[in-house]
This record gives sequence, C-alpha cells and structure tokens, in this order.
Amino acid sequence: MTIQTGYAIADIPTLKTLTSTQRIDGYSRLVKSDASGIPSWYTFINASTATPDDDLVVTPSDNPSTGRWLKSSGAGGGSASFGGQIICTSQCTSSAGGSGKAFQFYAPQANLKLIIQPGFNINIQSGSQAIAIYRWSQEPNTLLVGRESIPVAQLSEDGGNLTITIDSTYQWITIFAKNPSNSNYLDGVCFVINGNVITLLGYF
Repeated sequence: MTIQTGYAIADIPTLKTLTSTQRIDGYSRLVKSDASGIPSWYTFINASTATPDDDLVVTPSDNPSTGRWLKSSGAGGGSASFGGQIICTSQCTSSAGGSGKAFQFYAPQANLKLIIQPGFNINIQSGSQAIAIYRWSQEPNTLLVGRESIPVAQLSEDGGNLTITIDSTYQWITIFAKNPSNSNYLDGVCFVINGNVITLLGYF
C-alpha cells in the first residue's frame, strides 16, 4: 500500500467531515490541532473498526461501518513517539511480516496510549477478553518467568485502545489472543508497531 499525504487541515471536526472520495486507504493528513491542541498525523485505514475516541481513533461524520482515521504520531512528526525495539523474532516468519513476539521499551512511559488492531490474516475468537496485553519484568520467555499474572488490558477480537505505563521494572510487553485453531487458548501473537498502532499479524 502506498502512503499518500495531503495538505494540513485545522482540527478533528474538520478531519471528520472529509468525504469518502477524500479518504483513500492509507491516505494521511496533518491535523494542526488534535484533541490536545498539537499538530498530529492521522492515517485513514479502510478496514479499521476501532472504537472512536476523537483522539487516537476518529470516525468520519458519515459513520461508515468500517474505516477510521488512526493517529500516526503527535507533534506533527512521522515517527513513533516512544523508543524501543521489536524482539523475539525467531518464530515470526516472513508470512507474519517479519514481526516480533515482544516489544522492549528504552525509557519509562506514563499513561502511554496504544491502539491494537488485528491484521487481515489473523483469526481471533470473539469475546470481550479475546486479546490480552501483558507486561514483563524481564525478556519474555516460554516459561513465563517475569510476566505479570494479570494482563494490563483485555480487549475484544476487534482490538481497541488501551493505556499502559512502562517503568524500570516492567520494560517489555507481549500480546496474546484466543486462537480458534488451538481450542481458543490464548496464544502468543506476532505483531508490528507503527507509531502508537500495534497490528497483530499471526500466531507463533
């Protein structure tokens, strides 16, 4: 998908009024004043059904069943708003987009807002607790040593928004989803991160 960009527009209400012919899949617009009053990039994802909050996720005024503006970055930048790296890549094959099974943060993050969205090729069992996000106190491992006993957030099969705090104790995160091909057990997921959007690509 080729990312296209358009001219800057004033604010979130103006972004919402863009018509279907003005919002091509992957089309990005710079909003001069987001919910916090700062410039931010928004990208239109035609397949998204994420729950709108008029900040991280914006639904067009004509209320399409699918299609959302997703916040790509704040302060008008084009890169992630936090530092870190995808790790544990060994079982995430090229079919999963060269993704990883975990993410390591480089610095503390207080009340970090993230968007979780399932990709096209992952099948997740329906339910309000279909996706679970965990923090770890050490690099994630198969023995689950260092993983918090309770997930920091649980979401439906459609994904959604969450707020997470990263500190010197809990520097890693992983994501699990209920796998219909494995008796609906919570299986580890390979994912990628773009800005504050985490896309789930497949099980490992």
